Amino acid sequence: MDRDKGKESQAPCRLLPVLLDLSDKHVCVIGAAPEAERYARFLSACTRHLSVLCEEGSEELQAMADGGRLSLLKQSYSREALYGMDVVFCVSGSEALIRDVSAICRTMGITLYTVGRPDKSDFMLDTDLFSD
Repeated sequence: MDRDKGKESQAPCRLLPVLLDLSDKHVCVIGAAPEAERYARFLSACTRHLSVLCEEGSEELQAMADGGRLSLLKQSYSREALYGMDVVFCVSGSEALIRDVSAICRTMGITLYTVGRPDKSDFMLDTDLFSD
């Protein structure tokens, strides 16, 4: 009982270190090169269902798509593009896009990671994994 008394004054643990199995998850990266490329390179080894949503695909992203490592969706962001996704990585710096992606992911129950925005993310990453 004495242990419970002290817990009232402690801050709740917001983040728990975990490992995610993305192998069968539908994962989407939203953003432009070169940031989207870095995430796509890493995530293509983690899932069989990777989509990259960007208005202009780079040569590297196109080569990865041609090699079957990802689906390249060359289009402007739309909420419909997130239907069926399990995890979204938003690598865009656009505040308006971040707000909209965050709202739709919350509504649809999609796990979200937003680069540099832990307040808009459901989990944190060691970004050293994504360095060149």
